[in-house]
Amino acid sequence: MSRALMMAFAPALLLAACGETEQKPAEPAVPTAFPTGQWEVTSTVESLASTDKSTPAVAAKVGDTATRKACITDAKDLAALFTSAGAKCTTISDYARQGRVNTAYQCPAKGGFTSPMANGRYTADTLEVQLDTSSRFSGAGDFQMREKATGKRLGDC
Repeated sequence: MSRALMMAFAPALLLAACGETEQKPAEPAVPTAFPTGQWEVTSTVESLASTDKSTPAVAAKVGDTATRKACITDAKDLAALFTSAGAKCTTISDYARQGRVNTAYQCPAKGGFTSPMANGRYTADTLEVQLDTSSRFSGAGDFQMREKATGKRLGDC
């Protein structure tokens, strides 16, 4: 008799198992190319250390914030968001596709150069990256600095 009951309730149990499952909100679509337009990025210094046992030759301190705005028309323009204002940097790599950003630059500085690198993610209107900057100077002052940066697309240029 118990076998007959199991056979009778089996279809009901199977139907109950097919009930609705909780649906998660859809992830926003990620643009293939970095979205063009006016962007604003705010970065905060998370760490700063000397690499040559001298005082770092940079004015920034842990906790400092900086905000940069730039019109981005191509991934080659991203340096304006990730490097010091007015810096004449050479782009080493400028990968910004499929929601990923991985860029590197070499920027002349008095007595040497700095090498900022950005690694993170973007959506159609947001950006979140980790900025790692190291330096090489002919004298003292070499440093490594890590910043967390978040950005938003403000609109068209």
